[in-house]
Amino acid sequence: MAFKDPASYADLTQGKIKHIDFRIGVNFSTRTLDVEARYQLQEPVQGSLYLDTFKIDLKSAHTDAHELEWKFDTEDDVLGKRLHLKGLKGDSTFTLTFRTSPESRALQWLKASQTAGGTYPFLFSQCQSVHARSVFPCQDTPSVRFTYSAEVEVPQGLVAAMAAEQTGVQKESGLTLFRFTMPQPIPSYLFALAVGNLAFRELGPRTGIYAEPETIEAAAWEFAENELKMNEAEKLLGPYLWGRYDVLILPPSFPYGGMENPRLTFLTPTVILGTRGYTFLITHELAHAWTGNLVTNATWQDFWLNEGWTTYAETRITEVLEGKDVADLHAVYDEKRLIAVMEQVGMDSPYSALKLPPDEKDADRFSTIIPYYKGCYFLQECEYVVGRERFDEFIQKYMARFQFQSLTTEAFLDFLKTELPEAFEKVNVQQWIYEPGLPEERRKPKSHLHEEVERALDDYRQGNKPTREQIGNWHRYQILSFLQGLPRKISIEDCQYFEDILELEKRNDVSFFYHFFLIAIASGYQVVLPRVEQFVEKIGRMLYVLPVVRAMSEAEWSRGYIRPLLERVRDRHHQITVRAMEEILKQAGL
Repeated sequence: MAFKDPASYADLTQGKIKHIDFRIGVNFSTRTLDVEARYQLQEPVQGSLYLDTFKIDLKSAHTDAHELEWKFDTEDDVLGKRLHLKGLKGDSTFTLTFRTSPESRALQWLKASQTAGGTYPFLFSQCQSVHARSVFPCQDTPSVRFTYSAEVEVPQGLVAAMAAEQTGVQKESGLTLFRFTMPQPIPSYLFALAVGNLAFRELGPRTGIYAEPETIEAAAWEFAENELKMNEAEKLLGPYLWGRYDVLILPPSFPYGGMENPRLTFLTPTVILGTRGYTFLITHELAHAWTGNLVTNATWQDFWLNEGWTTYAETRITEVLEGKDVADLHAVYDEKRLIAVMEQVGMDSPYSALKLPPDEKDADRFSTIIPYYKGCYFLQECEYVVGRERFDEFIQKYMARFQFQSLTTEAFLDFLKTELPEAFEKVNVQQWIYEPGLPEERRKPKSHLHEEVERALDDYRQGNKPTREQIGNWHRYQILSFLQGLPRKISIEDCQYFEDILELEKRNDVSFFYHFFLIAIASGYQVVLPRVEQFVEKIGRMLYVLPVVRAMSEAEWSRGYIRPLLERVRDRHHQITVRAMEEILKQAGL
């Protein structure tokens, strides 16, 4: 094979998918999708074609002229089953009829009781990184891009939304048919579908928001500045080429902060604070419309090309919209988070390099913040060498040159060497990209707002706690930085003191609870157990819930509670999250 993605069975020398026409029936009673999919290939294919699948019940396979022989001939716990289509006779189209499984890793089916309204069920997909194969057979690698159309039948009273342009709605007997088209080619992981009781509000000429009726007004207020952010992103990254940019607020079990599905970003409800204090997340997801969606990593080993670039763009847009002081404060906070994760993964681990291990087939193992921030710091080093003006010109060239393409780290480095030879020569590319850990010789972020926090932490180490008034005047990220800087174990009395002055019960900010619970669990502050269990039950975002689960598995007093807790709450979480929780408990011997 000329190309091989270790996370996919696809053999791209056989041919590539160009377009798919879907007809999808959504069945909440069986928790399955019934699908007919007509595939178009880039070129006629002779002989065999391999597709990735996971728990797909295939009913039939045929071309316009003849039935296709097929079988599942290879199986792997991570990769799923390889669907081997045989007997293609120079065909460029074929049709598959199939049903998904209730155990699909990409599809989360929620009971009405798990939604904000409590009346209607809800379905949403999460295909990144390699879970589209559990929705439809595909070449589930970011190196293959295709366009698609879809007709989605849902029970009347529900709304279907896709990461695509809606082209029509038709009511039938007891059902509603929604039509969509995606004219821009996407990789399979950016396929997205949601079905529920959804309301919609316009935010601007090109922006809008979907949410359940119970939360739509709060969500619309929280993200009222999306059009402004979009205009700033275009100044940095070039024209927005996806048409609209809408946002969908999902139920709490969504495992990520956001998912950058083109035209329709999926967001966790934990971002609705009532303060617009968390909207930097939308800046990140919006930037993905260029860095990730427009220009995509060729394999998950090149994941930093998606996330490092996006984090860099996020910092630049934040600097414009919120000011350099706030951007610098973010930077220091994020660097400390990065170092903590690297120490946990291992500073000498190959998973702390930017180019990730070539033989790792489980792409979900790459989902740490390392590619985000280490990748961002590498790009910042390149900017420092050539200056912001030249680097901004490079950004625009990069987006224009590789739009709607997937590329490897090596292809990017070739482009960097050609366009910015000084940066390639002066920045230690080998160390940044291919070696683990963080280079010592790098520019480290500084913030005068964070220096205030450091002084308060120094005072605490001397026995002087910050006052309620002092913390009350701090920026949100100063408070988070203070919690981040506290020792993992403090006295029970100090746990009580900080719980009081932070007024956690008055805050609608999951980040504060997350940091405080990590300290409380490690410190043996056992009165928080009911609230910690409620947190694990209700918060689906892995960034927050997984470290809390890990902390419970490590603290002697709480170890006995975590397995029964997981059994109680597993049905409330996405399968991606449950798999990650099980891995934590396995490592802890539970």
